[in-house]
Amino acid sequence: MSIGPWRPWRELADFREAMFRNFMPGLWEIGPRFDIYQNKREVVATAELPGLTSRDDVEITATEDTLAIRGEIRRSEETGEQDYHRAERFYGTFARTVSLPARVEPEKATATYKNGILEIRLPKAENQRQRRIPINLH
Repeated sequence: MSIGPWRPWRELADFREAMFRNFMPGLWEIGPRFDIYQNKREVVATAELPGLTSRDDVEITATEDTLAIRGEIRRSEETGEQDYHRAERFYGTFARTVSLPARVEPEKATATYKNGILEIRLPKAENQRQRRIPINLH
């Protein structure tokens, strides 16, 4: 685990999202759950998307610092109008946008789908500019 800068506003947003997701389901943004990590070369995002049947059902867009997924999971045609006892699986449209931990080159991104998991690999931008700022003491 790496140590990064403390981002209190991001922590507050994560806490708020967890509260809504756990205590008020249905009122929060509907979309797949993500795992996002980075290594020296790329940022990798994996998302749960069970039931995806066509690549045309999902649209992935990325900028230098965000990743967005939107699409639709369709109910199988054979179920029809049934007298369900319980229906918990998600069907319908979804959209989700997440911030990325580093600047990436979206035009070089790749995506693969296997066993209900969508994996998106985004190469890091080479010009990750960071500069130490000297302090002038008077």
